[in-house]
Amino acid sequence: LYARSRADPKAHCKQYMQMGHRTISTLWSISREAPTVIISKLNVLQQMLHNCLNSCLDHLVGPRCLELKAPQKGQVSDFEEYGFKPKELLQMIAEMYVFVGRADKEKVQKTITEDGRSYRPKTFQKAVSILRREQMISADLLKEFSTFVQELNDLAESQEAALANVTVPDEFLDPIMSEIMVDPVLLPTSNTVMDRKVIERHIMSNDDDPFNRQPLAVKDLVPQTELRDKITDFCKKHGIVMGNESD
Repeated sequence: LYARSRADPKAHCKQYMQMGHRTISTLWSISREAPTVIISKLNVLQQMLHNCLNSCLDHLVGPRCLELKAPQKGQVSDFEEYGFKPKELLQMIAEMYVFVGRADKEKVQKTITEDGRSYRPKTFQKAVSILRREQMISADLLKEFSTFVQELNDLAESQEAALANVTVPDEFLDPIMSEIMVDPVLLPTSNTVMDRKVIERHIMSNDDDPFNRQPLAVKDLVPQTELRDKITDFCKKHGIVMGNESD
């Protein structure tokens, strides 16, 4: 594909646009028909929300959305030429949030707020406004999405306030992400404690310990139940909402 793209970049762009639309359509179908498949594994949910839905929403209606310029009257539409359908994408993305939220709203919303790269409250609110103005989804789905976004942004605000008023012990933080661990596990190859979702995501692409590059598999991870209980008690005491554990 890369070699062909150098010879015909337009054809390459069109091909990747088609692949992208097929991927989003497939995720939309899974989210609608079998959302528990996505919800049941935290790493799968996190990858879908952070790397796909949140990122796409940010590009479509976020601060840099004006870079996606629609053609002026009388001009040839690049959108049509390359098969880019922003309204259709926005519709499917909003509906996917609703579909997975129906399966476990608390888990989905908490995972979204943990995305420091693409999650912005104003972006989600803007998406609601556009969907309402353009009548792009049904009234029932729009109402669900609007409620979902309001609860999401309220959660993010309350979490920010709770964390601003407390010092989190270092032993409760994942050493790579510096976030409060939900399911701490010991890496026996380096005696390092990490959050399960973080190390499992690493192992998906590299079967090793990130601290010493020794071979490491998910089955080698040792749950740290005592530490997990201490973290849970700390969060309850200070009103910090924890994400759900990996299944």
